[in-house]
Amino acid sequence: MCIEKEREALLKFKEGIQVDRCGLLSSWGINDDNNRNCCQWRGIRCSNQTGHVIKLDLRGVEEESYCITGKVSSSLVDLKHLSYLDLSLNNFDQPIPSFVGSLVTLKYLNLSSARFSGEIPHQLGNLSSLISLDLKNDLFVKNLSWLSHLKLLRYIDMTGIDLERAIDWLRIVNDLPFLRVLHLEYCNLPSRVPWPLSYKNSTTTLSYLNLAGNDLNDSSIFQWLFNLSGIDTHLAHVDGPSAFGNMHALSHLDLSFNQLQGPIPDTISNLQSLQYLDLSFNNFQLSQFPKIGNLCSLQILHLEEANIIDELPNIIQTLTGCANKSLLDLCLSDNQIWGPIPDTIGTFSSLQQLSLYNNRLNGTIGRRLGQLSMLETLDLSSNSLHGTLCSSHFSNLSRLSVLHLSNNPALVLDIEDDWVPPFQLDFISLRSCRLGPIFPNWLVSQNNYSFLDISAAGISDSIPDVFTLPSKLSYLNMSHNMIYGTLPYFDVPTTPLYSTLAIDMSFNNIEGAIPPFPVNLTSLQLNNNRFSDPVLFLCPRGEVLLSYLDLSNNLLFGKLPDCWINFEQLSILHLENNNFSGGIPPSISYLKQLESLHLRNNSFSGELPRSLEDCTSLVYLDLAHNSFTGRILPGIGTNHKNLGFLSLGSNNFVGEIPLSLCQLPSLQILDLAVNQISGTIPNCIRNLTAMQSTSDMIPPLQNNHTFGTIESTIHSRDLIVFSILNTDAATIMWKQLERSFGEYLGLVKLIDLSNNKLEGEIPREISALQGLVSLNLSRNSLVGSITPEIGQLTALEVLGLSNNHLSGEIPASITALSSLSNLDLSNNHFSGEIPKGTQLQGFDASVYAGNPQLCGAPLPYCSWDQPHHNSTRGDNTTPQDDTDDDKMFIVGLYVSVVLGFIIGFWGVYGTLVVKRSWRHAFFQFFDDMKDRLYVMVSLSIAKFKRRL
Repeated sequence: MCIEKEREALLKFKEGIQVDRCGLLSSWGINDDNNRNCCQWRGIRCSNQTGHVIKLDLRGVEEESYCITGKVSSSLVDLKHLSYLDLSLNNFDQPIPSFVGSLVTLKYLNLSSARFSGEIPHQLGNLSSLISLDLKNDLFVKNLSWLSHLKLLRYIDMTGIDLERAIDWLRIVNDLPFLRVLHLEYCNLPSRVPWPLSYKNSTTTLSYLNLAGNDLNDSSIFQWLFNLSGIDTHLAHVDGPSAFGNMHALSHLDLSFNQLQGPIPDTISNLQSLQYLDLSFNNFQLSQFPKIGNLCSLQILHLEEANIIDELPNIIQTLTGCANKSLLDLCLSDNQIWGPIPDTIGTFSSLQQLSLYNNRLNGTIGRRLGQLSMLETLDLSSNSLHGTLCSSHFSNLSRLSVLHLSNNPALVLDIEDDWVPPFQLDFISLRSCRLGPIFPNWLVSQNNYSFLDISAAGISDSIPDVFTLPSKLSYLNMSHNMIYGTLPYFDVPTTPLYSTLAIDMSFNNIEGAIPPFPVNLTSLQLNNNRFSDPVLFLCPRGEVLLSYLDLSNNLLFGKLPDCWINFEQLSILHLENNNFSGGIPPSISYLKQLESLHLRNNSFSGELPRSLEDCTSLVYLDLAHNSFTGRILPGIGTNHKNLGFLSLGSNNFVGEIPLSLCQLPSLQILDLAVNQISGTIPNCIRNLTAMQSTSDMIPPLQNNHTFGTIESTIHSRDLIVFSILNTDAATIMWKQLERSFGEYLGLVKLIDLSNNKLEGEIPREISALQGLVSLNLSRNSLVGSITPEIGQLTALEVLGLSNNHLSGEIPASITALSSLSNLDLSNNHFSGEIPKGTQLQGFDASVYAGNPQLCGAPLPYCSWDQPHHNSTRGDNTTPQDDTDDDKMFIVGLYVSVVLGFIIGFWGVYGTLVVKRSWRHAFFQFFDDMKDRLYVMVSLSIAKFKRRL
């Protein structure tokens, strides 16, 4: 029987619990005589000798699914003999109670993932008997000195605790003489290691160390790590040397996700017991590990994204010491390794996982790869390998379950048709390898895979009738080939473990009818084929699980069946670019989870049904390029609060723009172009708040689970990672061309109301939409002027206002639109000068054509910008052509020359002829000058001769 005082303490603890979802406390305190013994309550253990409670284990089931919610009562201090306390995986939204430090008999304390918060109380330093401490929570410490008092600790897990201010963490850990396991992942440890550090009293019993995710950048930590060489003999008396198994040296070291860089000291060879080494996501080079091949116990080596720049044969040679005999898992992915897969890889006889994806491997694959008889995972994807793989490369790989060779477009798999593989694969990814043109017959023998991707593999064949899908299949992709013929009926017997299935057969030449598919199908992509009859498929016998369906770009025709009651899980529906006709069936109202509906470019007609208003989850609605008539449903604005994309262009809608559209806060694509819409542009357009920002405001799709383009990566830990898009692809008119946007669609803010019958002025409120990228109001009957606030639309790239009745001057503020690359103001009544700015003068003159009173570059100069001329006609000066000015200048030049000749020559010569006395005096002057010149020359010659 338990102690009554301790029984009451436990019941008080139960009173503080508000929720017990897992029934952990259901047996506590039931009022019957058989249940008064608290030692028999769930999670309680008492001492056989004294009856005291020594163990309280209320561990939850799993993280994020908390069993217990409430507060930890201080009544637990009455459990004076408690040695084991586990409250992990629960929800105690409070700091760790300081009274826990009073439970001095505790040897095991686990408070991990229990949603404790705040600072770790220093009173935990009183638990001097503690052997195991697990505090993994969102906590912090200001000082870690309390940990130094817990000298018997062998296990510490403080993952996620903020230790940024604990600058002495390594000194404290180093002084714990019995510590064997230490978890300090993602603790925001100080990047610098405090030195000097003595090895004399170091924790030589440490066998497991995880310091991942701390941004450590001080490689001197290796001086400490690589000197943890063995157990001190004087420690063996504490609970015996086998208390925690073999305690000889470090066997597990994880320093991934830091900022460490080499070189690595040669003393790494001291770690002869090391079995697991993870240095991924650092800045090492394998050439800086000269002794790593001497680690004879090494089983797992992860150097993913470690900035390794080397040739693979060199790396393999570095590891060929004795490590090649012990290695089970080698991951060198996401580096810059080049070269071939050498035959020396065959010496790694124990290798089970080989991951070299996303490197620069550019050679062939050696045949001795096939000697790795223990190999289970082979990932060589996303490289530039070439050459041919044949059956001999795989003949001895009987244990292979994961084959990932995708994205090696020059790699050829030429395997005989009659070859039967010795393995049954679970994961097959051969995307963008060369398998074709014949469908690979060896795949027919594989009947146990869950993932198959042979997309873009050059297959131009039909699918064999004997090809069947395994029961555990979750993903099938044969897209982007040239597969022809009809699609066989895929009968997949489902099991509870694999309850969903995604199939992608898009971009092929498959024709005929769409057959029924397995009931567990959740995503189906058959777009860009030649299917012609969907009726049977779209009217299944019962409810289906489809959430993503893409039948676009086919030859489907006829009316859309009214069977949507069976598609209640449907979230995305693509039927665009087919030949569907008739109206939208009323049963569309059952698609309560429909978020994306694309019926673009068909022959649908009639008015939009009211049932469409019941699809209240819509985010994307594209009905453009059909023959819909009537008015736009006002319920589109009131019922679809998440609508971010609305395209109703190229139809026959009439009436005014519903004011309810202004109530769509997430709308950032509005296309109503090419309709018969009349009335004015509503002033409430400023309420489209998503267009006031340049950020992506389209709500993410909530119900998409396995659809879209699924990219897969097999990591060295044999983990399948799916990257699933939460956006959809849609088509818009962008710069006069139809373009399909995918993940970047959310960055486009567009209003297109062109080719309608809109009247009135452009509301100045439109200037509030400062995130607007494209605005097209062309081909309407708009009047008035462009608002001066147009310059506030600084993100605008496209502006179309052509073929309206707009007038007045182009506002000068338009020059502020520095991103404007597409402009059309033609065929209006604009006047005055085009505002001067590099952007506006750079457009072709055609964008301003049809505005006779508009002038300025690139149109002819305005009259007030002409050069000044001497001749004027009254107050009006007629601009002269440049050629006329040139002619007048030449005539003036000739006149001046003639007059100069007449005056200069005949003015002198004519006078001498007429007046005789002037003529005699003129010639007498020249005679005298001749005589004087003769005398001067003669005298100069005589003087020169006398000197000689």
